[in-house]
Amino acid sequence: MRLPLVMLALSGLALTACGHSNPNEAKPVSATSVAVTTAVQATSGEHPALTAGADSDGKELTLTGGQGLIVSLEANPTTGYAWVLGSLDQAIVKQNGSAEYEQDPNPDGKVGVGGKSVLNFVAVSPGATQLVLEYKRAWEQGIDPAKRFTLNLTVH
Repeated sequence: MRLPLVMLALSGLALTACGHSNPNEAKPVSATSVAVTTAVQATSGEHPALTAGADSDGKELTLTGGQGLIVSLEANPTTGYAWVLGSLDQAIVKQNGSAEYEQDPNPDGKVGVGGKSVLNFVAVSPGATQLVLEYKRAWEQGIDPAKRFTLNLTVH
């Protein structure tokens, strides 16, 4: 009777260890680590990155050369929609990397929970430009975006 019990315990340990043995397996990313990574990427030494959200739509922001801008907007990629760059003079303000996604807390493990799309920009040279982001489905051509976000940017 002891041998089957020992075998059962050993097989349980083996199964537990298997869950962490693949070095190529994707590791979960928390919203905090995404936000910290984005903030570090978008911050220039003496000038902390500015942040903007839906409440900044249509407003004007002034940046200093090298200063970052972090735009965080509600999104839900399970619907097929994503925030994409509509227009921006990247000689003045440049997109820094791809959009990152932060899922809202989901304690019940429900499917289709939304979150925020975080886009990272950096001021490159003096001038003025308009940042336009569009919330749309990539495969829907010739259709107006579901949402549009605009910032008027000036870099000194």
